Amino acid sequence: MRRDNTLSRIIFMTFIATMLIPFQTIMMPLIQFMDQIMSTTGLPMLNTRSGLIFMHVGFNASLAVFLYHGFIKSIPVSLEESAEIDGANKFTVFWKIIFPILKPITVTVIILNVIQIWNDYLLPSLVLTDQSLRTIPLATFYFFGEFTIQWNQAMAGLVLTIIPVVIFYAFAQKHIIKGIGEGAVK
Repeated sequence: MRRDNTLSRIIFMTFIATMLIPFQTIMMPLIQFMDQIMSTTGLPMLNTRSGLIFMHVGFNASLAVFLYHGFIKSIPVSLEESAEIDGANKFTVFWKIIFPILKPITVTVIILNVIQIWNDYLLPSLVLTDQSLRTIPLATFYFFGEFTIQWNQAMAGLVLTIIPVVIFYAFAQKHIIKGIGEGAVK
């Protein structure tokens, strides 16, 4: 049992340590590594949306693990124990009791990831070379030339970039405020 605790602590600390490494320090080795994966396994990692999604999942997992870890530690173990005494199995305890308690942190993680992924410029600019695969923030960049700026297209692109985040925030606002309120009480 002690070994499992040590192993989980090492894995958790590894996730935390990866949050300390700036993306700019690993961006070129990452692209080279993804190219090697593509050439050895045949899995398309560069110039595909699935490769970009895979990399975003990898980069955003550490923040999610960190936030869930802190939130789950605040849930009393006696809650799980009382449900098991009442006859619930581990699966039922998690889905019927623990998971509903995790709703505020789940919404927080979703909000942070959506905003970070939507606003990301650097990773898509490295991964996506095909013009048809560009993200909206990446495509907006090309309206600003070296000597001229296409203001009408640039402003339309910037509005398109902002609208989905504003709509998402409007729908998630009640959960954000509820999460802030519950976090203050704990």
